[in-house]
Amino acid sequence: MAVIAAATGSCSSASGGGGTGGFGNQGGVGNAGNAGGTAGGGGVAAGGGGGVPPSGGSGGSILLDAGGGGGGVEPDAQCSSVGQVAKPTLKPADIIWAVDTSGSMVEEAAAVQQNLNGFAQQIVASGIDVHVIMLATCPFWILPGISVAPPLGTGQPCPNDTNLPGYFHQALPGVQSTDGMKVLYNQFPNYRPHLRANSLKYVVIVTDDEAGDFPPGVTGANFVQQFTALDPILQGASGQPAWSMSGVYAFTMCANAANVGTTWANAIQQTGGVATDICGCTTPQGCATQFQQITNQLATKIVEGAQALDCEWTIPVPPAGQQLDPGKVNVELIDTTNGIQTKFYKVSDAASCDPVLGGWYYDDNTTPTRVIACPQSCTQIKAVATGNVNVLFGCATETIPE
Repeated sequence: MAVIAAATGSCSSASGGGGTGGFGNQGGVGNAGNAGGTAGGGGVAAGGGGGVPPSGGSGGSILLDAGGGGGGVEPDAQCSSVGQVAKPTLKPADIIWAVDTSGSMVEEAAAVQQNLNGFAQQIVASGIDVHVIMLATCPFWILPGISVAPPLGTGQPCPNDTNLPGYFHQALPGVQSTDGMKVLYNQFPNYRPHLRANSLKYVVIVTDDEAGDFPPGVTGANFVQQFTALDPILQGASGQPAWSMSGVYAFTMCANAANVGTTWANAIQQTGGVATDICGCTTPQGCATQFQQITNQLATKIVEGAQALDCEWTIPVPPAGQQLDPGKVNVELIDTTNGIQTKFYKVSDAASCDPVLGGWYYDDNTTPTRVIACPQSCTQIKAVATGNVNVLFGCATETIPE
C-alpha cells in the first residue's frame, strides 16, 4: 500500500459570533475570529481566536472540551483534530553476541569491543530500534573480555556497562573455547527477557575453536533445531527458525586457530547467516579489518531484513504545543483510489480484536509509541492500492459500539 502526503481532518467544530474555530489558516481571521472566541468564553484555539498566528488570535494549542459559552466547544460533544500520516515502523532487531574470551582471544575480543558501537550505530542510522545482548566475560588482568563504552554501554567497568534497554551484558558464565553452543542454550532464560516478540533475531559467535559439549551430539543442524525449540519467540511458520546465526571462526587450520569451526559453519549455513574467517586476525590491524567486515555485512543484512511493518506505525509527533493524550487519538484509513474513508475502533490489546470490525491498539497503553492494527483491519489496509493511514489527535478515542 502506498503512503501519500499528510492530511488534516476534523471531527467537528463549533462557531461563535465570529469566525469558525480551527487550525492554521482554517481558523477565524482577524477581529472577527477574536470576537467570536471572546464572546464564547473559550474557543477552540487559545488566545480567543480560532486560528493559529498569523491567521488570527495569539494562541495555537487545541483546547478540547473547553466550553461553556456560546462560542465554545460543547463538552464531550464537539472537538477538532489534526490528522497526521502514520509512518510505517521498521522491524526492530535483537542481536546476541557470544564471544569466546579464552586466553587465545585477546586481539579478537578487543576488536569486538572496538567495533560494537559503530556496528550498532550503522543499524540505528537506518531507523531500526536495535538491542544488543552480550555473552562474554569482563577483562581481567591480561585475560581478554568485553566492556562497552557509550553510547551503547554505560562506560562503567564491566559488568556494569549494561545500558538498558539497548545493551545487556551477561558476563558469567562466559564463553570459553568449545562451549559457545552450550552457553547460548543454557543461559537462554537469563537473556530471554531482553528479546522482543516482533524483532528480527541474530546470534553471532566469535571464537577460534570448534563447537563442542552440546548433547546429544554436536552438529550445526542439531543445535539449530534445539535452540529454536527453546521458545516460540524463536520460531516462525511451521516451527522453522525465526533467527539466524552468523560468526567469526576459523575456516581452515591456520596459525591462530585452535580448531576449524566446521560445526559453526554448518549452523550458519542452516540459518542463512554471514561469516568471516578469524584466520585474518593475526595482527591488531588485520583483526580490526576482519571485524569491520563482519559488522558491515551483518548490519547490511539486518537493514535489508527490517522491511516496514505494513500494519504497525510509529505515532506521529503531535501538533506544535500539544502533548499526546492516549485517550484522544483515533485512526482512519483513507482509500484515495476509491474515495473511501474507514474509521478503526480502538481495542485494549491484541486479544481484544473484534473478529469482524478488527480495530487497533497501542504497543503500551500507558506510554504508547506505536499504533498496531488488528489482523482483520490489517487485511483491509493491505487491500488498498493507494492511500494512507491517519492518526487523528484531539477527539475522544472511539471504541467499538456496544
